[in-house]
Amino acid sequence: MKADEFKKMAALEDAHWWFRGRRYLLRALVRRLGLRKALILDAGCGTGFAGKELAAAGKVVSLDATEAAFGPDFEGTSCISTIEKTPFPDGAFDLIVAMDLIEHLEDDQPALQEMNRICKPGGFLFVTVPAFQSLFSSHDKALGHYRRYSAAGLARSVRAGGFKVEKLSYTVTSVFPIAAAYRTLRRKKSVEDSTATDLFPVPEPFNYILTLLMRAESSLVWHIGLPFGLTAFVLARKPFLEQCT
Repeated sequence: MKADEFKKMAALEDAHWWFRGRRYLLRALVRRLGLRKALILDAGCGTGFAGKELAAAGKVVSLDATEAAFGPDFEGTSCISTIEKTPFPDGAFDLIVAMDLIEHLEDDQPALQEMNRICKPGGFLFVTVPAFQSLFSSHDKALGHYRRYSAAGLARSVRAGGFKVEKLSYTVTSVFPIAAAYRTLRRKKSVEDSTATDLFPVPEPFNYILTLLMRAESSLVWHIGLPFGLTAFVLARKPFLEQCT
């Protein structure tokens, strides 16, 4: 990811509806799992907003491959490392969260297999990715994405990494039709700018309305799931070791 895009994301994360939606999704995850004193890995922590939400469930270790993620305002336990080869022992974490990470990797399997190694038997993995390859655009190029996923494709990758899928859904569904039309129109008019993302400040009251929609979705997806959206996510679990008899 380009340095200027990282700075833009950091500036937007407190108030922008997209980041608020991510925080609502994490809060719902923490409630669902009921963890209190867990050891949690925020893999590919980026601007660090996820770790603040996950702290309610235990101790968070924030991992990123770049030093930019750990600026002067960072608080907590940090680790500069790639996700494909981490310094952690086998079975270290109760929960691993990888939000918008594996699409940045040319091959997602080494990362998923490493996360399986450092996840406790019975521990959880939560992954979000951008959805639908048909929406791949200059936005993805600016963020350094190799691909976008279908929910089924994400599930296949996670299972291949050794996890059992427990919940699979799309989210960010409310704005999907507008975003899909916008990106399709830009491609047809050949006006895509490969140096910038689609993230920009949204004026009120539109930002407030979108925030409310994201809050509603964050609860709905855990009950019935959603059939499409800009994001696909999976909650998976590492199988317990077979008991010797």
